[in-house]
Amino acid sequence: MKIRGNYKRYICSNIILFILIALLIGFSWILHSEKGIENSIKKELAIEKLDEAVRDNNHIFSLKINDVDGNYIKYSYLDKSNIIKIGIIRIIIFLIIIYIIIIINKKIKTFLGKKSYKKMHEFVRYNEILIEGKKYLSDNKNENLIAINFDIDKFKIINDVYGYKAGDEVLNSIAINIDKYFKDRGIYGRITGDIFIIITKIKSKEDIKDILELIKTKIINVNLKDFNISVNVSIGLCEVEQGEDDIEKIISNADMARIKSKEINNISHVIFDEKLKQEKKKLIELERDLFKSRLYYQPKFNIHTKDIVGAEALIRWEHPTRGMISPMVFIPLAEKTRFINKIGRWVLEEACKIIKKQENEGLDVVPIAINLSRVELYQKDLVDFIEEMLKKYKINPNLIEIEVTETTALKDLKFINKKLSDIKSLGIKIAMDDFGTGNSNLSGLKDICIDVLKLDKSLLNDIEKDLKTQVMVKSILNLSKDLELMTICEGVENTSQVEILKNINAEVVQGYVYSKPLEEEKFNRLIKDKSLYKDK
Repeated sequence: MKIRGNYKRYICSNIILFILIALLIGFSWILHSEKGIENSIKKELAIEKLDEAVRDNNHIFSLKINDVDGNYIKYSYLDKSNIIKIGIIRIIIFLIIIYIIIIINKKIKTFLGKKSYKKMHEFVRYNEILIEGKKYLSDNKNENLIAINFDIDKFKIINDVYGYKAGDEVLNSIAINIDKYFKDRGIYGRITGDIFIIITKIKSKEDIKDILELIKTKIINVNLKDFNISVNVSIGLCEVEQGEDDIEKIISNADMARIKSKEINNISHVIFDEKLKQEKKKLIELERDLFKSRLYYQPKFNIHTKDIVGAEALIRWEHPTRGMISPMVFIPLAEKTRFINKIGRWVLEEACKIIKKQENEGLDVVPIAINLSRVELYQKDLVDFIEEMLKKYKINPNLIEIEVTETTALKDLKFINKKLSDIKSLGIKIAMDDFGTGNSNLSGLKDICIDVLKLDKSLLNDIEKDLKTQVMVKSILNLSKDLELMTICEGVENTSQVEILKNINAEVVQGYVYSKPLEEEKFNRLIKDKSLYKDK
């Protein structure tokens, strides 16, 4: 509200200034008009009077036919002394107008600078940085440049211990410091979550040491009003080859170095070198093979009626030489190389295709859930792409469900919640996946805009043996119901677990007890022939 009020006052003050300018210009125009001693003259004396005026050194005669009344012509003339005065007044008015315009211009620049800066530290700027970076590389192709990519160590713990407000304040404080020390020195911004990028000029290797020292002593020195938080960062650096114009490649190299720094104890930074270059080459080869993966569908069942009520689209990668590779391996790999964006969009389109195909074949169509990673959620055009696919295949939004993990949903709550709200506005339901893994946060359920809660398999592992587990799962199910959320129990593997879940009011289950993930043909057959699972 404070920002909005300041903005209104800013607009009002500018309107007043513009009115003042208009009045000054009007006043100048009035003085500019040839007002003098008015008189009237007979037509026959006009020539005589003109001759007299020409020889008069004290007046400048200006004949202005304002009105003709019979034999009379109205005319006016000015004193020379008045002309000098008017000239001085006009110069003063002109200087005042110029001064006001300069002041307004400065205010506008300051205001717009604050707005763009506010945008820089409150919102992810990856796409903008790609555009700015390409121009920066082009303008400085003969300069020595360095890309610095860093993130906040254990940022999730800051959010969990101090709250999301404190986490946001940490990000804002770091962004303010970057702006303070790197303004006009290069390009910079937040590219995702708690990850920042800086690209700047260097003259020697010593400059790299100075930049690292600046980051460690000044940039991450956060000053929060209500919290005393110590921040550490992992830093990746990439020296830019002269003439290099691939900004995405540069950011990716620096990002890979940052990730590598996290793997080495007592090392706060890593520089992208030949060894990492070869490692990246292998990742690119794996990425190329990754596009040969296939999509499977694992049904979800009503625990009481055994009806199929939905399915989850799962990607499976069968490598030509390494065999079946676990998603736990290739999904992080795809996220590192940002190839996950292409995979996610391929999965969404394939899901839309199968839904449309099922509709055309007259099958009982059920909603299909698609997993989105953190990297995908930070893509600016994600919502537009989802909407485009729905329109392209004429899919009812109720037949698509988006799943995000608990960690993803709660790590950058403000931003992720806004993005999920935008997706929900299309008519799509949102599910929180893997609830119960890591540091589960029940209070987060009221803050995130979800429709479905999926309990992770880890919560059910000992449900047959441990009464406490049953009580805990039952409590979560009841809480979920009170919050008007549908609950799905994942990883249900045997009928004993099914019976226990029935008794504690579970509604929907997903797991090998009813069906493993199926290829499209087998999935369609299962929907068509209910006896394949009703008799289990």
